[in-house]
Amino acid sequence: ALTPEAHFQSQATLQQQLFRRGATVPEVFAVGQLPGGRAYMVDALVKGDDETVTPAGWEEVGQVLRVLYEVPHEGHGLLQDRADRFAGQATTPEGGLLTRISPIWPFNSRPLGLQPLTLAAPELTGPLSGLAAELRQVIQEPAVICHSDLHPNQFIWRGGRLAALLDFGDATIAPPAWDQASLAFFHGWDVAELISHAAGQRLGRGSALFGLLLALHRANRAAEHAQTKRLEQAVRFARCCLDRL
Repeated sequence: ALTPEAHFQSQATLQQQLFRRGATVPEVFAVGQLPGGRAYMVDALVKGDDETVTPAGWEEVGQVLRVLYEVPHEGHGLLQDRADRFAGQATTPEGGLLTRISPIWPFNSRPLGLQPLTLAAPELTGPLSGLAAELRQVIQEPAVICHSDLHPNQFIWRGGRLAALLDFGDATIAPPAWDQASLAFFHGWDVAELISHAAGQRLGRGSALFGLLLALHRANRAAEHAQTKRLEQAVRFARCCLDRL
């Protein structure tokens, strides 16, 4: 597959390291630039099927994440596009968060009641307001290299097992609760629990707090693009996260 990437050097190097360490990711064959200067990465084409994912398949995702979380790194946020080491683009956790997503409450200047999430569901304003300090603190937790975008199209399944975890172009140095919240948003908390256990992580309060940050972010994006259903999805997920706290 010939795939142009915004962070092709860091993605390719990370994927190569994961493959060498036995993780279930596509092998990278080449990285370079086309004559016009466009970057590319060539990796293995992995085929899947339509069989239902098994618990063992979800556990295999956790095993890939376990390998990913053991990769040495420095700094915070999206990876710098370099091949010699894995370094974040920011020097602080808050700065790192803002390399990956647009500013959200409580990290922006807009009052909580005027955030897209609370405009859509005003009853969330009170519960969220009491969590501002915890939301600021949760991003300070020990960081790893997270995948950060574990939606369904990032997985190739074959026979109910993991054939490949894809796309490390948004790899971000942040607490593993980011990936846990991403998994819960797209696949539910039961799947997030299964995968987190296989990754050697505990699904705790920080996972739900990061889930609220993700809900705020996705509500912002939905409002920007007038996507009513996605805004409703963000509200539902925020309510679910609050129920877990």
